[in-house]
Amino acid sequence: MTAHPSAKSATPRLPTELLGSVPRDVHLTGGGFAVAAVAIAIVVGALLVAIFMSITYAQSRTERQLREREGVAAEAEVVQVVLRRGEHPRRDVIYRYAVNDRTYMGRTRLRQSDRRDMARGSLVRIGYIPSRPETSWMIGYGSAGFPLWIIPLTALTMLLTAAATARGIRRQWILLSEGRVAQARVIGLKKVHKDKRTAYRLSYEFQTLSGAKQTSRCDVGKAPPPIGAVIPVVYHRDKPEWSAAYPLQLVRPGRLVQ
Repeated sequence: MTAHPSAKSATPRLPTELLGSVPRDVHLTGGGFAVAAVAIAIVVGALLVAIFMSITYAQSRTERQLREREGVAAEAEVVQVVLRRGEHPRRDVIYRYAVNDRTYMGRTRLRQSDRRDMARGSLVRIGYIPSRPETSWMIGYGSAGFPLWIIPLTALTMLLTAAATARGIRRQWILLSEGRVAQARVIGLKKVHKDKRTAYRLSYEFQTLSGAKQTSRCDVGKAPPPIGAVIPVVYHRDKPEWSAAYPLQLVRPGRLVQ
């Protein structure tokens, strides 16, 4: 029995845009541009965070040294205790104190472990700076700041995140630009949660140019092909275990082969 001319082939043809010579002309997709923008934003953010934290650390250190050098102890009267509700309730103590016949107000947020009775009218020990009497703190609640090593650690963590993001783009770029194309059969499909979104992990097998069989997997977005479907994949010439289903999410061919 002869098949109808309009019937589809059981084995899909390879995408014509992948059949030309390599390296292929490659462009970023809309998603690729978005991911690249995120990587650049993280790098810029790492620089800004490092600058901001450095300034904050220097100011905190100067303030701490000033308190240690000029701080004077005194007593203050509690005028109000404000309860901050939530998962970790805290108390804010508002107090009043006098310096050179002038009255000043201060505020300190107590630690959860601080169970002292802070009723209105009770007295608390505070410290203040005579040259800036409006600057005060409850004894035991001086500004501790943060350790210096937090600054490079935070910046390095952000830069590593940006590098990992850029590496994902580069891997797909190399794969599409220089990789070989093959037909693969889907042998597994699993729904996964990735970066707060739902994706699908495809397992597939294909035959390399040398005739060897290779099994691999990759993540795809919506509408994944069913198990048993034949799909085009691109794989690295020297490392066939490095492959991805076509079309890729972050890069696309820049021109079509006619």
